[in-house]
Amino acid sequence: MDLMKEILERATIIDEYLMKYLEDGKPEKLIRAVRHYPEAGGKRLRPVLAMLVADAISGKEKESIPFGCCLEIIHNFTLIHDDVMDEDPMRRGRPAVHVLYDVPTAIIAGDAMFARGFEVLAEVEVAPEKTRRLLSLVAKTVWIIAEGQQMDIDFENSDSVTVDEYLEMIEKKTAILFACAAQGAAMIAEGSEEQEKDMFEYARLLGLGFQIWDDVLGITADEKKLGKPVGSDIRNGKRTLVILHALENADEEDKRIIFSTLGRENATNEEVAGIIEALERTGSIEFAKNKAMDYARRAKKCLESLPDSESKELLKDLVDYSVKRDL
Repeated sequence: MDLMKEILERATIIDEYLMKYLEDGKPEKLIRAVRHYPEAGGKRLRPVLAMLVADAISGKEKESIPFGCCLEIIHNFTLIHDDVMDEDPMRRGRPAVHVLYDVPTAIIAGDAMFARGFEVLAEVEVAPEKTRRLLSLVAKTVWIIAEGQQMDIDFENSDSVTVDEYLEMIEKKTAILFACAAQGAAMIAEGSEEQEKDMFEYARLLGLGFQIWDDVLGITADEKKLGKPVGSDIRNGKRTLVILHALENADEEDKRIIFSTLGRENATNEEVAGIIEALERTGSIEFAKNKAMDYARRAKKCLESLPDSESKELLKDLVDYSVKRDL
């Protein structure tokens, strides 16, 4: 099976539903702002993950689509607010919402998407008790994402962030939405309690590996593919796993290079390149890659409670993609 072909086919289905959910409302400026990131496209990994899990458990792929769209809308709401907080000018190769419009409009657009996400969740066809469980799951997930975002902001002004604290932060900020997608899909597909737990853990581990790999790409990827400036995390002072490992293991000269540039918004490309060279010398980029691969290995083991199927194989392939992609 061609994983990217399968992902894009499902992403196309999601797009058709997603844009319908985001086409109503006034004023027009707000709707344009709401649709800006979703219109940029993307692989829709979270709703695609939900579709694959639901299909692998009981063939209820179609029934999971509104749930997946709910999570995609919520995901895009968090991106709008993240870009405002980080003052990132670009997202997915396009101007950020707050740049194209303005900061107040971006904040309102995010709020509107948050509300629309829960409206879409109400369209999931499940028994009433499952609706309550899904509502609780998604609401708790958004709360945890907020905790993770606050931790991320606090870390920018701290010189004492530990690796464990970093891993807790990315679990809350990123991995939890993957986990929500998989567990919610298992609920919709009427999976067993064991399958619900396994799918949550599978996607949590996948999300951790995905985020660590994303941090690596923020340092090593081609800027045109990345869709935002390479090194923006360095200029924003982000304490990623790569940076934390380097600060614990670099020699004094490389630490000096890192601290002299980390968190400086006006750092030159040459200064950012100097940090990247220090990270390579310390082995920190390779360390992060290996950590992501370990999460991927553990995630695959969680799929053992699923019956054999093409969707199960695609879930395995999705793990590999998440920690080997080049953009």
